[in-house]
Amino acid sequence: MSLNSQPKDYRWLNSSSITGPFPAEGYKSLVSNAYSYTTINFNLRCTKNTVLKFSTLQSVNDTNAQLYYEKTVSADTNFSKKLAIPSNYFSIEIVNSDGVAGEIIFNTSLSSASQFSTQTFLNSSITTDDNTNLIRLANNYEVDLVRGIQSDFKKINIQGIQRTIPASEETIGLGDDYKYTTTGFDAQLQVTGTNDNNPAGTGARLMSFTGLDDTGVEQSENITINTGTGTVGVNYMSISRMTISSVGSLTHNEGAINFLGSGGAILGKMGATENVSHFAYFKVPAGKQLIVRDIHIAAYAPGGKIIVYEFDPSTTIQASIGEFLVTTAYQQLSYVLDGLITAGKVIKVNYVPPAETGDILINVNINAVLCPTISAF
Repeated sequence: MSLNSQPKDYRWLNSSSITGPFPAEGYKSLVSNAYSYTTINFNLRCTKNTVLKFSTLQSVNDTNAQLYYEKTVSADTNFSKKLAIPSNYFSIEIVNSDGVAGEIIFNTSLSSASQFSTQTFLNSSITTDDNTNLIRLANNYEVDLVRGIQSDFKKINIQGIQRTIPASEETIGLGDDYKYTTTGFDAQLQVTGTNDNNPAGTGARLMSFTGLDDTGVEQSENITINTGTGTVGVNYMSISRMTISSVGSLTHNEGAINFLGSGGAILGKMGATENVSHFAYFKVPAGKQLIVRDIHIAAYAPGGKIIVYEFDPSTTIQASIGEFLVTTAYQQLSYVLDGLITAGKVIKVNYVPPAETGDILINVNINAVLCPTISAF
């Protein structure tokens, strides 16, 4: 079938398609007319990492293109997308992120169908690139966050437990006041338990953890545990969670396990026998935002004060966004914040100790959602 005999509700755009060699400088189409079509369709596969950019214009001679949609596509990945056309004129650019020539298949077409992909499965992932112009309400949003169905959003629970009165103010459960700003330092893992050894130790043998390196990128690793202190090979700036993944006959880590930064600063801490970390701070990854919904506190102590801080490592400015006195009258508090913590900043909960001594048990849980930053288009 020739192009001229194709149904009138569909048109393939040769002027905005490319198949074959993909130059190192990338690809940019001519300005195209959408005519009376309502939907534009993209199909892309390239051997190089790319960024697809779709921009709108007011006329064929317009030199001020406005970015309408942008998507980063990994090498050797099939990507398809449908968009409602916002303007009669448009152009397409494919940036070659690797700067090295490769091979590409990129097809663009127009359609008069205004509705597309209008049905989805209730148990399927929901992404920011779903091909639909409809809104679907099915499960409880919070439940879907916990289940991981919202693939671009992540449920974050920041939990801290304080069991002893510290000598000075510290981040709950960390054993130190988190104010870390040093870059370029290879973080160290400090294992204090004699029997926390791989492969035959009776305590902890393997541990999984997540943290941010000094570029703000989230890293998740599994690491072999051996008694003593050694470098881990990444310049970590923060640790968000530590979990024991393999044990011997003790079924838990025998001693405390710490992540250390420059000068012995504690970035992460797991208490003896706990198998999971409980420290109350979280640093927001690059390209993300943290919505802090609320904070729940259950506390018993001879005195002191709990302070919620927003800390900016780039300026070292620390601001209090909530303060609570602690007494021997057991307290349960819920504090609604609905605050936004931007990329690179830290939310943390500290405990300021009293002069008195005695029993103490403080539990803090921050209910938050990790989101992508708002698109520029």
